[in-house]
Amino acid sequence: MKLILPMSRHRMERVVCALLVAVVGAATLAAEAPNFEQHVSPIFKQHCVACHNPDDAEAGLDLSTAQAALAGSSGGDVVKAGLPDSSPLVLTMTHHEDYPEMPPNKPMLAAKEIKVVQDWIAGGLLASAGGQSQLREMTFEIAAGSSQRPEQVAFPVGWPVPASPQPNAGKIASPAIAMAASPWANLIAVSGHRSVSLYGDKDSDGGAKLIGSLDFPEGDVQDLRFSANGQLLLVAGGIAAKTGKVAIFDVATGKRVATLGEEYDAVLSADISADHRYVALGTTSKLVKIYAAESGELLHRIKKHTDWVSVVRFSPDGQQLASGDRNGGVFVWEAESGGIVYSLDEHKQKVTALSWRPDGAVLASAGEDGTFVLWDMKDGWATRAVKAHVEKALTRYSRRTGVLDITFAADGTLLTIGRDRWLRSWKVDGQPLKKLAALEGLPLRLGYVSAANRIVVGDFDGQLTWYDHQ
Repeated sequence: MKLILPMSRHRMERVVCALLVAVVGAATLAAEAPNFEQHVSPIFKQHCVACHNPDDAEAGLDLSTAQAALAGSSGGDVVKAGLPDSSPLVLTMTHHEDYPEMPPNKPMLAAKEIKVVQDWIAGGLLASAGGQSQLREMTFEIAAGSSQRPEQVAFPVGWPVPASPQPNAGKIASPAIAMAASPWANLIAVSGHRSVSLYGDKDSDGGAKLIGSLDFPEGDVQDLRFSANGQLLLVAGGIAAKTGKVAIFDVATGKRVATLGEEYDAVLSADISADHRYVALGTTSKLVKIYAAESGELLHRIKKHTDWVSVVRFSPDGQQLASGDRNGGVFVWEAESGGIVYSLDEHKQKVTALSWRPDGAVLASAGEDGTFVLWDMKDGWATRAVKAHVEKALTRYSRRTGVLDITFAADGTLLTIGRDRWLRSWKVDGQPLKKLAALEGLPLRLGYVSAANRIVVGDFDGQLTWYDHQ
């Protein structure tokens, strides 16, 4: 249930559209995934098997049976369950510039035929109707992801509230460039002009109740993060091409307890480990920096990214650190040593957000390519790549593709917002769950408030909107 904003005629039309899309989507989900025997084999027999069969397996590839196709070629796997867009077989069929064109010296296969193969891969590489899926199990137990609630939940007491008149209900003074939700309190932090405002439950007008604000004179706020126990709030930012800092505040008192970093550009992202030992920074210098939170000592200066480090996030236990960059790269590091754990290559454009599942077993990455990827942290395997917010541009200069933020809810479901102006939810395994809301403004940040089981969306127009998570 939405808690603020009157419903305009335009919005009513979008909501009706959302309901119609949801009905159609449900019917699509009900359809069975393509299988090799009935759907894929006829395509391969027509276009591929003449050169890729048991007797004449060019490049060591046999496409005559599902088992043979899964065995791959002399160069390795040609299909990756759940990952059609990065499967070499699809890349050759779509004439990707880095792969040989298949079939050779012939036109590309019809789009509907390629889609059958893509859907077969995305659906788990079924050999036959009712066959066993090759997709990994993506189960989640809520108890496994529940960290211990602190004895006393941190909540602002006696914070200064700006004396100037407050904007309309649910409205903040500037775009919601950064936003964070407390893991335990009914509390969100939102960036402002060289400041941070904290909002609690709805006020008498149905909007956001302003609890207090903090000054960040170092510059514009780029990222906000609560510590795992909710006692600390990190503020990262600075002045472009001049300086960058990370400030740490005590949530209860509003006092600044530490200032870290000495950057020559604004800090793009920051996070603090669960035990408060480490603070990580993402920078425009392509570096990930890890500091000792207490002493401020720079412990690790990690140079692996090829572009600006857009986001850094510690795992729930604080043992690992994930980082993403503007070129689509994602890496996982050991927090203590700074050593690399995984190099995760799936996104083709900027990584906009990272979120760890509450149990730490899965990392979700989101990108401007419109997809989110679920990574199994046992071995760094991409279990799903989901085209979550991909829509054709309305005009030459408009852009409707891109996942702008992603977060896990307490029950393991995923929440996303995108350039297509939709708020969506997804099952634990990445399958679509609901189109929750059609958004009027361009959404920038997404928060899940576990204490109230609600979702908060902040947009470019400075609007904060609350939704019940169902």
